[in-house]
Amino acid sequence: MKDALSVVAQSRTRLAVLLALIAVLIAGGVTLGSWAVGSDPGSGYAKAVSGTNLTLNEASALTTAQLHPGGTGDVVVSVNNTNPFPVTVTAVNGAGTITSNKGVSCDAATGVTFAPQTPNVTVPANTGLTPYVFTLAGAASMSNASDNSCQGAIFTIPVTLTGTS
Repeated sequence: MKDALSVVAQSRTRLAVLLALIAVLIAGGVTLGSWAVGSDPGSGYAKAVSGTNLTLNEASALTTAQLHPGGTGDVVVSVNNTNPFPVTVTAVNGAGTITSNKGVSCDAATGVTFAPQTPNVTVPANTGLTPYVFTLAGAASMSNASDNSCQGAIFTIPVTLTGTS
């Protein structure tokens, strides 16, 4: 009986080895029968979006009364970014004559100046109709030459922004 079991076990082992070899040969035949395919050099394409300028908004309602003769105050900037990517504002520079809501007497003698800034503020992508607001601490200063009529005035400080994506 032991001999019979030994013969059967050897037969099963041989059968398993034989089936494995047949499977390898079939797989090898399929692989050998296939062809490798590549391509000649060519090009793929991608297109960059065209960036749009940031849009500055009215932000006078967001200001805090800080300016006084001989002192400094914060400047509030409100901006929209319609680009599909964030923009980091790297510079804010003055871009014209500073005026006030108090009229000519305050405009002519405001004594208010703006110091260029390098805020490195990131404006999120697609701000759409929701402006992004940031504050430039101490960016405005008022000299002792300011007219008395400038008390309580809100000063409009024209600026330009420089940024990178």
